[in-house]
Amino acid sequence: MILSNPAVLLPEIPEVDANEVRWAVEYLTLMIARVGADSAVGMILRQARRELQSLLAENGAETAVIGPLRIAA
Repeated sequence: MILSNPAVLLPEIPEVDANEVRWAVEYLTLMIARVGADSAVGMILRQARRELQSLLAENGAETAVIGPLRIAA
């Protein structure tokens, strides 16, 4: 088989819009306040918020796109 477009073999590098990350951090903050910061769900939400905040810190607050995004299972 001959591929006419070899770019299909390379996966796209996932990127995230920084504005969406900021929105998610704000939304997580509201959810944490609702469920309680010391509850089990609150601790999981706080960890997710910290991860998102670290993405913003690593890539600078002024960038429009954060990437590449790597998610480990």
